Amino acid sequence: MAERQSDYTPPLYGFDERPQGIKAILFAFQHLLAMFSGNILCPIIVCNMLALPHSEKTFLLQAALFSAGVATLIQVRRIGPVGSGLPIVMGTSNAFIPTITGIAGRYGIGAVLATGFLGGLFEGMLGAILPKIRKILTPLVSGVVVLTIGITLIPVGIRQAAGGNTNFGSVENLLLSGLVLTCIVVFSQFGPIVTRSAAIMISMVIGFVAAALAGLVDFTPVAEASWVSFPSPFQYTWSVPLDALIAMLLMYTVTSAETVGDVFAITALGENRAATIDESRGAVMADGVGSSIAAFFNAFPNTSYSQNIGVMAISGVMSRHVVQTSGIILLILALLPKISALIAVMPTAVLGGAAIVLFSTVASSGLLILRKVPLNRRNILIIAVSAGLGIGLNAVPESLNILPDGLRLIFAETGVATSTLVAILLDRILPEAEVR
Repeated sequence: MAERQSDYTPPLYGFDERPQGIKAILFAFQHLLAMFSGNILCPIIVCNMLALPHSEKTFLLQAALFSAGVATLIQVRRIGPVGSGLPIVMGTSNAFIPTITGIAGRYGIGAVLATGFLGGLFEGMLGAILPKIRKILTPLVSGVVVLTIGITLIPVGIRQAAGGNTNFGSVENLLLSGLVLTCIVVFSQFGPIVTRSAAIMISMVIGFVAAALAGLVDFTPVAEASWVSFPSPFQYTWSVPLDALIAMLLMYTVTSAETVGDVFAITALGENRAATIDESRGAVMADGVGSSIAAFFNAFPNTSYSQNIGVMAISGVMSRHVVQTSGIILLILALLPKISALIAVMPTAVLGGAAIVLFSTVASSGLLILRKVPLNRRNILIIAVSAGLGIGLNAVPESLNILPDGLRLIFAETGVATSTLVAILLDRILPEAEVR
């Protein structure tokens, strides 16, 4: 233990310290640059899939920014038992994309919001029984699920990189997405801390400017958007299909485990200690409450952002005040529809170049979790069977056409539910390997 303490380097700004003046704002914008692309990805993908007009895309992006700001403030400020009180940035969860697109394609956005609202309440209740949930969602199960999510999302990123519904596979789309992808690699590896932590956002801006110079961007929706407006709640007709609800509840169970992992990571970095049960429980409850509020304001489920913990680890700035400031800035941006409209006219290929990296990073995160698991014969078998079934069925959903329509949504079209259930089942029934 003494050796561990000597290896620990205290952060530049601890949890309770407040950088003064312009420093706090600059540090807050650094968090925004790191989380922004992830936060806008899900609504844009859903809008592109459903071929929604720019005005509706602008509205959903505005809702995503607003909900991320609210959820971040709840997580940091802590309201009663809800919230960790830690500097955790919240945003739209990309892990939900396979589930959200499956539900939206069948039942519409209203079903996504309704099931997301109920799922948020469900996750809030999971927080109250967190110790029992952690016994089920072991690192082995969590790693398999996160790996499956990432791998099943990568084809979505490839389709976006090729242009989505616009000139699919054209030279201009491939060049644009290739430019963004190349810039991400360069900025992630070279340059100062700011460019490394914000590599994805900076690369998307470069791709956007290149597309504009090439005449591939129509700025008419930006000119038509109003300057100021408040995100109006409850804009879609809600419905709760049972299969959609089951798929959503399974994803909320998984994201609870991810959030607990983020809490442990941030307390280890910030104060060289394990997270308390109140911090973990509060973080999961904030995830749920924030997601239910997001649904009310027409946004998709929110979760803690691991990439922002990486920003804090690199910069040494782990101040609650800085993260709270970033939440306030998100709320301000959400009130300016022209900002959301500018994002909405971004070419799909630009987003796709970033999506490939973001989704692949999700898969890599699953591998990092699995590194902590003994790779004995038992655990390798569980990884192989559960991940293989989830990824395979997602790639060939018609293989389960024999099932009723609702069950195909749960077990085939997302794949994540299959991996989750199979991994939990095998982890519970297969005997632990003997230690020799």
